[in-house]
Amino acid sequence: MEQETFDIHNFDTIRPYTNNELVPAIDRILNEPLFYKMIRWVYPGLSKNAIHSMMRGVKSVDEFQSEISGPAFKRVIEMTTSGMSFTNIQSLDRTQAYLFLSNHRDIILDSALLNVSLLEEGYRTTQIAIGDNLLQHSVVEDIVRANKNFIVNRNVSSKEVFHYSMRLSNYIRKTIKEDNNSIWIAQREGRSKDGDDRTATGLLKMFAMIGNGEIEETLKSLQIIPMAVSYEYDPCDVLKTNELMHLKLFGAYEKKKGEDVLSMLTGITGHKGRVNITVGESLNDRIDEMKAIQNKNEKYRHLTQSIDNEMHRIYKLWPTNYIAYDLLMGTKDYKEHYSNIQKIAFSNYIRANVFRLSLNRKKTNLPKEGFSALAKEIMLQIYANPVINRREIEKIQ
Repeated sequence: MEQETFDIHNFDTIRPYTNNELVPAIDRILNEPLFYKMIRWVYPGLSKNAIHSMMRGVKSVDEFQSEISGPAFKRVIEMTTSGMSFTNIQSLDRTQAYLFLSNHRDIILDSALLNVSLLEEGYRTTQIAIGDNLLQHSVVEDIVRANKNFIVNRNVSSKEVFHYSMRLSNYIRKTIKEDNNSIWIAQREGRSKDGDDRTATGLLKMFAMIGNGEIEETLKSLQIIPMAVSYEYDPCDVLKTNELMHLKLFGAYEKKKGEDVLSMLTGITGHKGRVNITVGESLNDRIDEMKAIQNKNEKYRHLTQSIDNEMHRIYKLWPTNYIAYDLLMGTKDYKEHYSNIQKIAFSNYIRANVFRLSLNRKKTNLPKEGFSALAKEIMLQIYANPVINRREIEKIQ
């Protein structure tokens, strides 16, 4: 798209569907065989006629969330977790729209579980940012846009990136300030594969691209709230370990076709143990601190660090995290946070996953020498990094 014809106020290709667009989208979804494979994993007993009746009864995007996607993800929680908790929800004002800035561990579930939790507590759901790289099938795009997702364009040229960022900044501001609808967005592009949650400074700069006045007032008007989702077990830890091993040994990793879809399905269907979402404190005080900093880049670095500190503070640590730290470091620092049985169970879990990786070693072109030791170290690091980050926060408090 040529720069001079790019309308940064036209959101038609990225916004969620309107109620009028929903009915034809449902018709397209019901004509796609892949949809029935997806829905029958959640509702195995439903006939095709029952699915048609359920879907065609939906007439609005809010109904799609409350009657289709919400109950479906509730079933996912029941089938694949040992329970879910939501911490500090009482701090949210039901009349206020927020920009939830979240860590990112699972492609689909991080934001979906937030919305399930909000629905159950009687709060309005958020719009969800999703990268266009994940919309590799038309039915996926129809489903996510029917479910209040808006699209973030990833594969754009360096010449186009400014205009796409301006449009996204405009869209976020309009959604929060004019439509009074909250937004969920990940703190950086892509998931945190190694368990080390860090905010991209460029994302904060994008938030502030559109606004009248000082950077600080522009950011404060968005009501940015850090939130952290934590899984006792990461269903994608084997896939992530494989990628991290390639990065460590070869400096690069090239995704295979369909790998994102595999990660989505693994994340949804795999066992997660307990799951927690914690809402943090408003960033407005931290944003006010930026006013005393003269250099613009330093302002953003200060805010980035403040967000990371809050994210690491509120992240729910599980016995798996503490055990991984002690195993990785060869210590007993956190022995009071887990039982011996839990330690044995987690050690066996890691051992089994390393064995799974070793069975596929030749297919992944990873060297045999030192394979198991490196795989174990990286997998333990995934679980231990949240503890390492918490220790760093405790040092400065």
